Amino acid sequence: MFNLRKAAVGLFMMAAALSASAADWVEVPNPPTAGFAVGSSTVTYSPQASTVWVYDGANIGPQDPVSIESVIETVFGLPTSGPGSLSLVSVGENLSGTSGSITLSGSTNYLAIHYGLGELLFHWDQPLAAGTEFTFAGLPHEISNFRAYLSVSAVPEPATYGMLISGLVLLCLLARRRKPDNGNFA
Repeated sequence: MFNLRKAAVGLFMMAAALSASAADWVEVPNPPTAGFAVGSSTVTYSPQASTVWVYDGANIGPQDPVSIESVIETVFGLPTSGPGSLSLVSVGENLSGTSGSITLSGSTNYLAIHYGLGELLFHWDQPLAAGTEFTFAGLPHEISNFRAYLSVSAVPEPATYGMLISGLVLLCLLARRRKPDNGNFA
């Protein structure tokens, strides 16, 4: 009985220690490029983002593009398909250093940077153009990878364009067939 109680107390203390050390997502609205705190470090970056979410002190796994896309969709409350969903633009693997730069290969408005024990999620309201250089410095641990995504915008279907053109043609025909009034009131 004593060993069972001792084991239960040990499990409880281990669970409490794990939950106390677990990382949480923290939002940094309008984050200054001059720096924002991540643990005991100050991270600087450019160009200016609308929002940054920080997950510091634990790893998110796995780090494949689909899993990170799911994390971004959850954190930012994005749909998983259709307008507003994400499309993978660029991937960088086996990176190192606490500072550096990333040249984005396509238009991007979500960027996930994974470093040693954490993740930074950057969001821009207006997408960054392809070829934009994203610079960063002061990461608490070395960068290991990044994932860049673009949110899919709504594109009208061909039938929508067909209905628009049909309506405009109908209005033009009606306007052309209408006879002038010549000021007669009957």
